[in-house]
Amino acid sequence: MLHLLVAGFLGVVLLVPTRVTTATEIKTLQVGTVDNYLPCSDLIENSYEGLSIDMWRAIAEKNSLSYKLTIIPTFGQAVDDAAIGKYDLIASCHKITADRLKEVSFSVPYTYGTFGFLSKRENSPWFVIDLISKSEILLSIFILIVICITGSLVIGRHELAQCLDSRVSSKLFLAGIVNNFTHFLVGAFAPLLRDRRNSNWIVLAIAFARLFLVSLLLGSSASLILERESPVDALSLNDESLKGIVYGGIAVNRATKMDEWLQKRIENIKNINTSRVKILRATNGEPELVEALTTGKVRHILSDVAVLNRILLNIDDSDSYSISVKNPNITPQAFVFGSGLDEKHKSIINISISEFIRSGKSRRLNIRWNKLID
Repeated sequence: MLHLLVAGFLGVVLLVPTRVTTATEIKTLQVGTVDNYLPCSDLIENSYEGLSIDMWRAIAEKNSLSYKLTIIPTFGQAVDDAAIGKYDLIASCHKITADRLKEVSFSVPYTYGTFGFLSKRENSPWFVIDLISKSEILLSIFILIVICITGSLVIGRHELAQCLDSRVSSKLFLAGIVNNFTHFLVGAFAPLLRDRRNSNWIVLAIAFARLFLVSLLLGSSASLILERESPVDALSLNDESLKGIVYGGIAVNRATKMDEWLQKRIENIKNINTSRVKILRATNGEPELVEALTTGKVRHILSDVAVLNRILLNIDDSDSYSISVKNPNITPQAFVFGSGLDEKHKSIINISISEFIRSGKSRRLNIRWNKLID
């Protein structure tokens, strides 16, 4: 009888449906994020904000993942902490580089970035001299003056004949030539067409030539001005130009790939006066960079272009600053996986990012946080 009761009890237990709790449901993920690095990540009034934060929250909500967020001061420390398993994941816009891939693994990229220099504009009158000294500008001005002088002499040949006959003084003749030259130069052709019908074709020919040269002059000037305003290719930035930048003072976030790039470039410059090099390595992110630039401690900021664009949108007197140097190559950015994160979690995260990219959610988040992205 006892055997029958035990067997019946076990049968009831086996028939009751049981729910197996998986590791993804019970594990609280330790997630780190880099502070003061908007539009990527930041802690603002006890609230985590930024592109990578929104992306991670969407993934966690979609998959019912439990997690705890912790602030990390620098990107370099974040990679080191992930490599030793202190964090399961770093939710920041980490660039996927060869050096980092030797230490950690990354998720599917969800955004891209590049670096550049934000600089104080040089509002110097010497720019006008530099502009005029360009060969194409000088040539256009020279040809224009020669044509105007030639036209003045041709149109003034009647006055010249009178001068030779001593019926007109030389002063009056020169005044006529100067008057004709002025009309040609400023484009006032109507007075030159009066009582000179036999010379009208010369006036019209010079008018068209002048129109062409002035158009060429304006076009060349506009092109040179736009060229001056356009960012210099960072890959073609020569040593002398970089020396001028670091001598003027530059701020960069400490322990970032931009910091490493700058240091390597400086080390490879020959005949650099290290005592004149001024580099401020910020530990407080964007606020420290902006304060250094606006107070004149430095003349340049080196950072992600997304960060520089955000600074330009929010800085006072933004017209006084511009992105002067820009790297044309973009680098994929992603979450960093900690060494202790299991493959199941990695797969869940990568699948979610891929779905967000396909659905357009990733693009919408990028547009929201990077206002200048198309």
